[in-house]
Amino acid sequence: MKTLAAILILTLMPHLASAEALPSAKPLTLGEVLDAALRAFPGLLAAEQRKQVAAGELQTAEGGFDTLLKSQNRWSVAGLYENRNYDVTIEQPTGLWGTTFFGGWRRGSGQYPIYEGKSQTADDGEARIGVNIPLWRNREIDRRRASLQQAELGQLVAGHEFDQVLLEVRRQASHRYWDGLLAGLRVRTAGQLLQVAEQRNDGILQRVAAGDIADFEALDNQRAIIERRERWVAAKRMLEQAAIQLSLYWRDADGQPQLPTDEILPNDFPVAEPKIDADFESALSLARQQRPELHRLQLQSQQTETELALQNDQRNPGVDFSVMGARDIGYAKDKINRDELYVGLNIEIPLQQRVAGGRAQAAAANLRRLRWERTGAEDRIAAEIKDVLSALSAARQRVGLSQQQLQAARKLEDGERTRFDLGETTLLFVNLREIASGDAALQAAEAASALFKAHADFQAATAASLEFGP
Repeated sequence: MKTLAAILILTLMPHLASAEALPSAKPLTLGEVLDAALRAFPGLLAAEQRKQVAAGELQTAEGGFDTLLKSQNRWSVAGLYENRNYDVTIEQPTGLWGTTFFGGWRRGSGQYPIYEGKSQTADDGEARIGVNIPLWRNREIDRRRASLQQAELGQLVAGHEFDQVLLEVRRQASHRYWDGLLAGLRVRTAGQLLQVAEQRNDGILQRVAAGDIADFEALDNQRAIIERRERWVAAKRMLEQAAIQLSLYWRDADGQPQLPTDEILPNDFPVAEPKIDADFESALSLARQQRPELHRLQLQSQQTETELALQNDQRNPGVDFSVMGARDIGYAKDKINRDELYVGLNIEIPLQQRVAGGRAQAAAANLRRLRWERTGAEDRIAAEIKDVLSALSAARQRVGLSQQQLQAARKLEDGERTRFDLGETTLLFVNLREIASGDAALQAAEAASALFKAHADFQAATAASLEFGP
């Protein structure tokens, strides 16, 4: 393919001198726009906060294993027996088979009925320690461990959600940049056509006065000036619109949108397009490896699988084995000092299982839904890859054809202008040739714009521009 430089040189010639009169300014680059968007685009900053939410949810899940301190105090203020009871317990749940360790201290003093004699302790109270171990339900998985695992996966999900927004922001910012560059070229081309018509007006009036050409030629040039001025106004409006859209991504240090002017927009597109050596199969393989929504759906499926495993486990009977040892401390009258060891087996059987059964059904349906969503996403990505490769091929062909068209239009324009100077044609045909030449230049620029926008779409489709993420 011939380089885009040749097209754009022909686009701006033969009236490049007017463009050189513009104030000298450093051209705005795509990298500057992308950097500003990544730094301050609100949609991306909002997606960043989703990662902070996920971090908070992880901390909440870790809190399920926090040490718990409980205290119960009771005083008898009226009645036959006056006594006082103090009880402090510390519980420490763990992720080891759902085991919970506990310990505590209690003290009971005063008078108790004989059937509550155990409530009375030695002067310094009773210390106890024990462990509770699930043998069936909550052994392999419980709500604490499930929530922690889901929250850890949730952090990765949030990271991929951010990357998905990042890809779209980069794609949109690139599109708006190329739209702005094209709009600037459109204004300059319209301005050059207008300038040509205005500059030759005096010469035409002199030829009319000398009787060299008819009066209507001067009128036709005035019409051409008005028509080209209207084209220039329309082009300015399109530039303003493109600049407004671009300002959403090109922001200042304070994050506020800033409007680019045609003076800082580049005079042409890059000399050569980025090189892509990817066929459909390799591009599709790359996309399946890197597209964040596929990773997100996979992680969400793992979260749902964890929930399904938990709810299936909750259908099982609860069988907990516990061991507790206790010992009185200090002096006690009536020889109530004692060492005790308790072994317990607690059984809980859900008879109807509607809660766990309903939640398991919902989790299984969500898991199937996520699998179908992944299939749909893979099909959509494959279609995007096909479409963008087709767009790249078509844009390259348009660039080559528009170059040929522009070369022919320039030759016809120069030839028609020479014939007019020799009195062999009318200004009407000169205007038509100049308009055709300007339109050919715009078509060449539009083809270049479509080519670089297709490259932005290719980067988004394959996630090739993704620079960070989990």
